[in-house]
Amino acid sequence: MSMEEKYGAIWPASLADDSANLVYERYLPEQDKVHLIFKRADGLYLPYSLVKSKQDHQWRLPFWGGENDKVLIPSLEAAQEYLAAYV
Repeated sequence: MSMEEKYGAIWPASLADDSANLVYERYLPEQDKVHLIFKRADGLYLPYSLVKSKQDHQWRLPFWGGENDKVLIPSLEAAQEYLAAYV
């Protein structure tokens, strides 16, 4: 398994299915969070708010993990408004 570091934690290999494309990424340094929005092939959007997991003694860095449940949203603007609740 390939791992990548991004924003000070290990980046998740995949959050969305293979047909989804990342259309929005925003790092919030003051809260140490990342907001991502994927657009699925059917036109729906998957917003994710990621937070760092607690440090595991086996790893040099924490992992990014989802703060919210999986939700489908009909527009990019609505997905951004949804993520505003996690700021």
